[in-house]
Amino acid sequence: MLMVVQTRWSEEMVTQSSTKTLLDWMYSTSFEDIPPQVRKLAVLAVHDGIGGNLACSLLPMAHRLVDFVKIVGGAPDCSVIGFPDRTSVVNAALVNGTLGHADEVDAIEGDGLGAHILAANLAAALTAAQFAGASGQEALRALVLGYEVTKRTHKVAARVAESGTRNGGPSPTLIDAANTMGATAAAGAALGLTPDKMDVAFSLAATMTCGITPFARETEHMVKSLVRGGLGARNGVTAALLAQTGYDAPRDIFDGPQGFFHSRLGVEDSGAEFISGLGGEYAISSVVFKRNCGGGPNQAPRQGLLEIVEENGLTSDDIDSIQVEVEPAGFNTITHVHHPSIEGKDVIALAAVYGGNGFRETHNEKYYRSPAVLALRDRVSIVPREDWRGEGRFHAIVTINTKDGRELKRDSTYHLMDEDDVDAKFRALVGMRAGETKAQELAQTLKKLGLATNVSEVMARLQLPAARIDDF
Repeated sequence: MLMVVQTRWSEEMVTQSSTKTLLDWMYSTSFEDIPPQVRKLAVLAVHDGIGGNLACSLLPMAHRLVDFVKIVGGAPDCSVIGFPDRTSVVNAALVNGTLGHADEVDAIEGDGLGAHILAANLAAALTAAQFAGASGQEALRALVLGYEVTKRTHKVAARVAESGTRNGGPSPTLIDAANTMGATAAAGAALGLTPDKMDVAFSLAATMTCGITPFARETEHMVKSLVRGGLGARNGVTAALLAQTGYDAPRDIFDGPQGFFHSRLGVEDSGAEFISGLGGEYAISSVVFKRNCGGGPNQAPRQGLLEIVEENGLTSDDIDSIQVEVEPAGFNTITHVHHPSIEGKDVIALAAVYGGNGFRETHNEKYYRSPAVLALRDRVSIVPREDWRGEGRFHAIVTINTKDGRELKRDSTYHLMDEDDVDAKFRALVGMRAGETKAQELAQTLKKLGLATNVSEVMARLQLPAARIDDF
């Protein structure tokens, strides 16, 4: 899309592409230009995201990824979060990004535009910053910029879906491709690319996106975490490094024929959604942190269930049946993706039997396959509310029928987390992984990320002795 704009670099009114307008904004936005509340939220996002990464380093897929990077080798430039190992910047981005969504404890989007944006962007920003010896402020700026690019690609996809302007093909989704493009912005910013090299990096990254998402056909969350987190981070760092070396590609990839949106959505014009309001309401402001291990549509039901249980002093032995009512899109997710962190019946049964945040129980077979969980699971029903279609993403009605004949109902709207809530979640997840003292130490390190002169020092502290979930 060609736009008439007035840049901060020139008083002249010039006509330029959407890609160049985006680059102008990115390179005229310093860390100090980002509003204080957005900077604070970015630090909180790092705090929440790293807590999830460290917990997920316990999982079998994490150990398989580390086995992989040992096989392929590489210079020990960057940290693998939750492990004593160091590896190449590209390998580290792959592992750290996958860990960012290795479980359903990572953040989601309040506006529904995009999914697991933080996983890929955080890994790209921190890993590239470590490689470049960048400061904490530079890493936080990179995260904010990457989030912005990711979200804006989703805005274009939403407009195309609503208008029906796509030229054939399935309904547009850019979740994984958008995470790659955002991660490219994050990595490029952390590496200090020039505007022209960032332009090239975007073009190279666009060629790396795939979009095959067979999540309903797996039971171990491995493809989902790799595609939503690891590949985006790896692609973004790779594209940025290629551009840094001088590798070339066509510019203005967000515009025109054979560009990103034309190839992915069938439209040559990115539309006003892609660049309007840059520097206004920052995209990262839509992030929603999860209290518990569970897909987004499970958050309100799980919360409502635990509130009923606590208020009435129930145990799982007291429960005859549970019914959960959710909006149709959420119903489709939690009844068709078969992993204990997403499958609604599993999430609810685990919460009723064990309580807590659910991370350990979701990933240890002695808990999620226990007789008590399996028996209660068969008495959980999930019901779609067609009258909530398009609304109620964080809303549910939970009804518990007890064995003594009571019907206990809760209309539940998810309670958004504040800084204290994120801190408590971090202590619970990381305390399980490394002990309470280490959890408190790492929490303070992450909260002070903006003061770090070199991200390498922070990343080194996130390396821990290897451990496995079955040990807990």
